[in-house]
Amino acid sequence: MGDSSIHVETTGLADFAGDVRFYAERVDPVDVARSRQSFSAGITFGTTNASEAVLRAKENYAKALDHSLTNLTRFVEAARILADAAEQVAKDFRAVDDQSERSINTINRMLSIAAGRTQAASDVRYDVEVS
Repeated sequence: MGDSSIHVETTGLADFAGDVRFYAERVDPVDVARSRQSFSAGITFGTTNASEAVLRAKENYAKALDHSLTNLTRFVEAARILADAAEQVAKDFRAVDDQSERSINTINRMLSIAAGRTQAASDVRYDVEVS
């Protein structure tokens, strides 16, 4: 780049996006939906046991399972959102760096041309006769 002082290091951001994207893509929403479907008939353990303790355990298990599947679904979506955002931010920073480099190169070129013209103008001698 033309001026490294304005370069934004995006490697860490890109690495973060890749790590988060892993979770967004490895935890398949279809698998989560399949898990929900497999428990849609309810909790089947203790069907022949009329105990209040077993009934409470089934209810608590069903709630915990529902919360877990909901949290997993939300986690996958959040991971996807974070990965997309991190990738876009890294891309935007790279674009800004590239534009800054082009601008600095243009400015340096213009200053170099101006310096050359100034030098050429100062080299002009005028012959003046003194009487």
